[in-house]
Amino acid sequence: MKKQIVKEFITVKRVRRLPRPPAPPAPPPPLKVLVVGRCTLDIITICNEHPTPGQVQRTTEGTWRLGGSASNVCIVLRRLGMECSFLGQLTSALTFESLESSFQAMGVGISTCPRTPKSPAHRNIVGVRGDDTHTIVEYSSPEHELTYQQFVGAVDYRKYAWIHFESRRPKETLRMLKAVQDFNALNPETRIVVSVDLNDMRPINLLMGEFADYVLVRSRLQTQYAYMNGRETVWAVREQMAVARKRWMASRAKKRPCVIKRELVEPAHEQSCALTTERQPIIIVENYSEGASCLMTDGVYFKVGAHTPQKVVDSIGEHDAFVGAFIYALLEPKLTLRDAMEYGTRATVLKIGDNGFDCLRRMPKDLISCYYTQQQC
Repeated sequence: MKKQIVKEFITVKRVRRLPRPPAPPAPPPPLKVLVVGRCTLDIITICNEHPTPGQVQRTTEGTWRLGGSASNVCIVLRRLGMECSFLGQLTSALTFESLESSFQAMGVGISTCPRTPKSPAHRNIVGVRGDDTHTIVEYSSPEHELTYQQFVGAVDYRKYAWIHFESRRPKETLRMLKAVQDFNALNPETRIVVSVDLNDMRPINLLMGEFADYVLVRSRLQTQYAYMNGRETVWAVREQMAVARKRWMASRAKKRPCVIKRELVEPAHEQSCALTTERQPIIIVENYSEGASCLMTDGVYFKVGAHTPQKVVDSIGEHDAFVGAFIYALLEPKLTLRDAMEYGTRATVLKIGDNGFDCLRRMPKDLISCYYTQQQC
């Protein structure tokens, strides 16, 4: 009996010392959004009316703040609660260290940004109280723009799900877009979504659409080129992109064609030698007062409804508010394209009714909550 008890005790002791199962692997870190562009110092002055030459006006409303289209998109993404990084030229001058402090306070990643000892680009913005128009005097030079070599040396493509480009320095930006396209071709399972902000209709800017999934057109192009509505604008951008691509293809040096015997060509090789079809991005024109318009890759057009703000307080950066909210809606709550455009227009109206982008903190995180909330969004 005594031996039996000892044997059972040893058995229980061995069971207690069995190795524990290995811990499950840690989940991969969430993918971020990378915004490539420029950071500026905005000096904003609000007047009762646009000043005329030689006129002196006094005002008590104005501010200095972090600006630039790419910087504003990062601010919108962070206000909505999404991880993002900024890539552009930053200054190392102590006088402008508040710009870098603003990025760090919001949690925007800037560790890969190149530094320059020169002062940053700045803009003098004169707005009219109660109006959605403003005048901008911008100081910038090629030294304030990001180069292709700096982009390639700073970007780790595995960390990002979306890269948004501001259309600055088109020749360098085209090379950056081509680098992202080459990565997507080699890694289709971790493909990066690419979007481009189109601020004018120059042919070299229109060529960026060949490498992008989304082309986001500013509403002022509709007025600048006298288009009647958003439908005409998106179709005009599509046609001008085709013209720019045709001219670019004609300007390239023609290569000597290689002669291959028909019977030696395998079916797979013959298919790879065929000309690829023209890439068609999704073109979106943002206009909160008339409704955002969208032209799909297959030529299908649709539009979301217009929204009117209760009061126009600050219209500076309204397009950037739409872009940031649109990217957030597609990635985080994973809304459909139509609902993401609706979410973006509502975020734009909310931003126009307040100063800056802090009001977007109270923006609902999905479109359904926007319909039932009591606040204007």
